Amino acid sequence: MWIITGEYRAPFERRAGMKMGEYQFKSCFAPYLEKFISEKRAVGFIYESEEWKLKRFDAFCIESAVTEPCLSRDLVKEWGTLRDGEALATCSSRTSVLRQFALFLTSLGMEAYIPSNFYKAEKNVVHILSEAEIKAFFEAVDDCVPAIKATGFHRLVTEYKVIFRLIYCCGLRISEARKLYWKDVDLQYGTIHIYQSKGHKDRLIYMATDLTELLQAYAKVLRDKYHCLSDWVFPARETDKCLSVGTIDKKFRDFWALTPFAESCDKAPTVHCLRHAFVVKRMNLWMEEGVPLKEMLPFLSRYLGHQSPDETFYYYHQVAEAFRIIRDKDETGRYVIPEVNAYE
Repeated sequence: MWIITGEYRAPFERRAGMKMGEYQFKSCFAPYLEKFISEKRAVGFIYESEEWKLKRFDAFCIESAVTEPCLSRDLVKEWGTLRDGEALATCSSRTSVLRQFALFLTSLGMEAYIPSNFYKAEKNVVHILSEAEIKAFFEAVDDCVPAIKATGFHRLVTEYKVIFRLIYCCGLRISEARKLYWKDVDLQYGTIHIYQSKGHKDRLIYMATDLTELLQAYAKVLRDKYHCLSDWVFPARETDKCLSVGTIDKKFRDFWALTPFAESCDKAPTVHCLRHAFVVKRMNLWMEEGVPLKEMLPFLSRYLGHQSPDETFYYYHQVAEAFRIIRDKDETGRYVIPEVNAYE
């Protein structure tokens, strides 16, 4: 039986009675909506959530008795009105999709009002897990014993020990880890292929040797001990499905609540904080070793699947530890900014 330790070295609103999956475009915009979605997918976009929003817009047009395919200002404004109980970000999201459709209509020579100036949610300051908090969290994970003594629950406990480490050690998004197929993991070379992740990007992840060995041992345990031959790396109780976001989030909160830091923490962390912690630890190590961040950030950004290095550096600017390292490495600041003497 393999042993899991506490640390690894990191390398680089639906309408009642309507099933949207069976919905067919029927409004006066139907042919244009279908062509728009088709073109988006032709250039590589998945466009699933966006299609769902456009199906809602199509149904909205039918209910509003819109008979001419004219995307007028009044129609757009009515569609973009904040609804009872709706978050600003949700309203903005569906308006943003309609903006793209409006631009498509104008490219066809049709008149269309193009919405702008919609709400953008501010990024929240997250809790960056310290080394001590990371260690305490994984100790809680490793000490977990299932309340129900059934094979399936013992298997799930084993999965939790691996998936949280994979997220932390490779800086993965929760969706990237839970939706991982064994066919996308090369246990011989220690690599993981991530396909069509956020921003519709593919990338190759390299794992550290000890993490690769953990995955190898984990695969053997699933096969030999639990007789689980699922295509998913992290199957749910029903092995034809992968672990859900809700399950992973809940287990993270349960394990965090068992740590001595839970009661005094200013802001409860989430699973995504493991990804943040990976970024911060990697940057701290580079700075302490004197490795130029400017040269390495593009590589780290690509490894994380970010749009740009700026998105990666956002994780770091809010960390107090960064200022200590910068101060220790600063060899010119004391000469540029003179010491302030007491005034008499």
